[in-house]
Amino acid sequence: MGDGDYRDAQTACHQIQRLSDDHWHALDTPCRAMDDNAWVGPAGRLFKDEVNGLRRELQTQLAKAVQDADDKLHSLPRQP
Repeated sequence: MGDGDYRDAQTACHQIQRLSDDHWHALDTPCRAMDDNAWVGPAGRLFKDEVNGLRRELQTQLAKAVQDADDKLHSLPRQP
């Protein structure tokens, strides 16, 4: 493996981090709307719970992608 492989992995790692940053708050607006009672009643509560769960799952998966990329980057030998 050459230094180009490390640089390619580093570039990919930065791109993954940037994508994570761009999408981390994608479900914040719907969650805020649900917190402001945009939809009430039993169906509204269920939907609110679902949207909040999806936001947590999205953020968990984004954090995992960043961590996996970082782990891979640090496992590669770095050429002088």
